[in-house]
Amino acid sequence: MQPFFLLEPGDGLVLCGANGQISHVDRTAQQRLGHHSQEWCGRAIGECWPQLSDLIVQEHRRLAEGPRDHVLPLPHPTGVELATRLRLFACDSGFGVGILRRRAQRLDAAPEETNEDAYRRLLEGVLDTAQDAVLVTLAEPLDAPGPVIVYANQSLLDQTGYALHEVLGKSPRLFQGLETSKESTSALRAAMDQWKPASMEVINYRRDQSTCWIELKVAPLADSSGWYTHWVSVQRDVTDRVLLKRQLAQEARALADKLDR
Repeated sequence: MQPFFLLEPGDGLVLCGANGQISHVDRTAQQRLGHHSQEWCGRAIGECWPQLSDLIVQEHRRLAEGPRDHVLPLPHPTGVELATRLRLFACDSGFGVGILRRRAQRLDAAPEETNEDAYRRLLEGVLDTAQDAVLVTLAEPLDAPGPVIVYANQSLLDQTGYALHEVLGKSPRLFQGLETSKESTSALRAAMDQWKPASMEVINYRRDQSTCWIELKVAPLADSSGWYTHWVSVQRDVTDRVLLKRQLAQEARALADKLDR
């Protein structure tokens, strides 16, 4: 599977736990699914959208291999739209459902190709050649199972050892562990709560559970209306720099101790 955006601007998001209870419906999904969906949070997905519940039961084991696309009748069809193409994916504590804007269609209609596809492929190609690791998440929700990763470039996959399908749909907590500074991640969260850019050096974990120091820079991305839609993270492995700095500091302390004697 080549890198791609799990969800793109204009796509909606529904999150539900492993128990089938809906935990999040973003405003784009609410617009697409109708006003009924505003009351879905806390309810069983089978009660709100039975066809989707059946589809999740059918596909949940396959989601470990990566996202899967389907066309499904809307829970409340309109004269304009009877069905939508959606993308199922695994997330940290259950399942995510992307309501795909560009691929929305009637059941008997073929998907329409637009110039957006070419621009998307170009953007992905540019990001994929970047030497620094790039990660893009949805802006909300920030609490688990969010923020949901929708893009990771090849440098990030090389840096962490994960395959793309193991990253998409998860949250960046995937890269944290016992040695990850809680103080640093708390400061990052405080900045994100205020929609402010932030940077830090922190220990991350690779897929094989080895550790590395990364320099992390995170910034929010807004749409044309000023509504924040994504977080963009650029991170660089600075393990060698940190270890060298520590080694020099240790040698300086040892020299100081020797001179004091």
